[in-house]
Amino acid sequence: MENKTVFNLFAVSQPGIEEITLSELGSVGIEGKVVPGGVEFKGGLKELYLANLSLRTANRILLRVASFKVKTFPDLVRKVSRYPWAIYFPYSQNVKVRATCKKSKLYHSEAVAERVLRGIHSRLRYKLGEAKFEDEGTSIIVRLENDICTISVNSSGKPLHKRGYRVMETEAPLRENLASAIILASGWDKKTPLVDPFCGSGTIPIEAAMISANIPPGIRRDFAFMDWKNFDKKLFESIKKELESGIISQTSVYGFDISDEAIDASMENAAYFNLKINFEKSSFPFQGLPEIAYVVTNPPYGKRIITDTVGVYRDFGKWIKKAFPAVKAAFLAPDKSFAKATGLRCKEVLNFSNGGIKVRLYSS
Repeated sequence: MENKTVFNLFAVSQPGIEEITLSELGSVGIEGKVVPGGVEFKGGLKELYLANLSLRTANRILLRVASFKVKTFPDLVRKVSRYPWAIYFPYSQNVKVRATCKKSKLYHSEAVAERVLRGIHSRLRYKLGEAKFEDEGTSIIVRLENDICTISVNSSGKPLHKRGYRVMETEAPLRENLASAIILASGWDKKTPLVDPFCGSGTIPIEAAMISANIPPGIRRDFAFMDWKNFDKKLFESIKKELESGIISQTSVYGFDISDEAIDASMENAAYFNLKINFEKSSFPFQGLPEIAYVVTNPPYGKRIITDTVGVYRDFGKWIKKAFPAVKAAFLAPDKSFAKATGLRCKEVLNFSNGGIKVRLYSS
């Protein structure tokens, strides 16, 4: 029988794409509210599992365990010890505690993290070790703002953008969740063939193929909540089975790149989910393209890839005009001047940070 407890949950997403994450939650029947950095929502184990398995644009799903006012360290330890931490840490394990403090009496983040762990140990009666990284099992996120302490546990474990298919990488890869965000924001209908002329290790084509086929992004990975005391394996497997029953045939997807290494990486990565994607080494091809297409791409820019960036965008625009009699395009650019260089009539539909660089998604 499903646990009927209702949790306060938070889908962490990249600033700038929270509305897309909200739309994703809505598509699986979950209502939420956008706040800076993500989406707040309520639910039981079913919603927790469904969000982790289904969300393409979220970074992780946090479960809010505690929220209280605190101004002293002894009070912090005492209040933390009130909560049932054994649910999330049923045995001695390594955990990572990350604390941030803002406008509070307690302002030293390391000291706050240490006291939170001390309070958890007081409740557990056994000690947890220290993990080096947050994605090692269930991590703890502490936010202290205006003397209100909010403590969450990371139900996802490793970030949700890690679907499992990235066997090989190329230089400056686009994260999977950001690739999905630009595809979902592009207006693509999931039926028209999609083309990416700068495919790199294949992230955009792979995410597009998964979206068109309704393949849940988390269907082949593990999550931190699977080690919790309240993990309901029967419920989890039933949700997975229902999601798998919705998988359909994928739309035609094309990926091109001038690098042999990139095409090899793309093909190997696509094989993880047995996706049929037309990858080919080419620079702005004119042969073997669909008559009507939607182009979604991330042209090279920034410090990690040295190239004539403006020239690349100019050539990209010329190629689109010549290659397709009917086409819509969506592409990332670091500022409006690059978008203008394409010669395409387009508007900004999204902006966020990618690799520390502020970028915008333009759609024609």
